[in-house]
Formats: sequence, C-alpha cells, structure tokens
Amino acid sequence: MSISTETLVSRQEIMKGKVLHVTVDTVEIDDGQGGEKKTAVREAVWHFGACAILPVTDDGKIILVRQYRYAAGEPMLEVPAGKIEHNGESPDICAARELEEEAAVTAGELIPLGYVYTSPGFCDERIYLYLARKLHKGAQHLDDDEFMNIERYTPQEVEELIATNKIVDAKTIAAFEKSRKYLGI
Repeated sequence: MSISTETLVSRQEIMKGKVLHVTVDTVEIDDGQGGEKKTAVREAVWHFGACAILPVTDDGKIILVRQYRYAAGEPMLEVPAGKIEHNGESPDICAARELEEEAAVTAGELIPLGYVYTSPGFCDERIYLYLARKLHKGAQHLDDDEFMNIERYTPQEVEELIATNKIVDAKTIAAFEKSRKYLGI
C-alpha cells in the first residue's frame, strides 16, 4: 500500500510570534499511486513543542493546576505543562522546569510516556508527556501573566472528572491515560 506525500513548493509567512509561526504553504501532492500530481494550499502553525507532566504524590494523589484559558474562555483543570523555550531544548529539561514552576514540586523520578500531537491537521505542536514520582517540595515560579491554583485528586476522582467533562484538556487526558499502568487503575 502506497501512502500519499506532500512536498513544499512555496511558502508565505503570515506571522512569526514568540510561541507560534504561521504560514500559508503551496504543496505538491503525490498520491503514491503514480497518478497525476496535484497542488494544494495548506495553512500551518509551527511550534517548538511542549511538555505535560502528571505528578503523583507518595500517597497517590495527582497534582493538577486550575487556570483560566483565554482561547477557551474558561478556567481549566490541567496537568502542569509548558512550552519548550527554544528550538533544541530537551523535553526532559522543559518538563522538570515546568513541574516546579507550576506545581511547586520537583521529581526524583521523571518517566517519559511518549508524545501526542495537539492538532496535526494544521499544527506541528508535539507535547511530550511525563509521569513524575518521588516528589519533593519546591517553589512555584509563575510567569508574570500566569495565575493558577494547585489542586490534588485521587486517580479515581480524576477518572470521574474526565468522564463528566470537568477535565476537557486533551494533554491532561492523554497523560492520565498513558499513566494508568503506573497508577494501578
């Protein structure tokens, strides 16, 4: 079975910000079947990526943060997370930094759980997922424009919050699901 591929023909820069880079690209599509090649336009968002961490305390509680999300227009309950600061920054370094900045803990054990793409139809953002255990008290270091509350839940409570749409953040759901074997549920 052949799979189609797309090759960049031309690019128009729309915006280059601190977090996102937006382009409108013309691509040539090869259907993988030897048929006629076609062109198409793709709007794309480019991102350095991010890390999301599911911290679990020694007594089995999951630490989540509640913060207002402007684009969604509501507060959300999420795992601690943050963007990779620059192209080439190690996801492990980012995860350790964001864990302390947002959840006020450091991890004696940081277990990689793989990664997910947030919206691959138009964005290349890859979020690396981690489970953090053997936690030690740290200090919360929020950015000037960040405000969040730290909350703790049992795995069963998190499962119920997901089932009842009280947790709707995709990275949080993915991190929780990928952590199940470590949580004993």
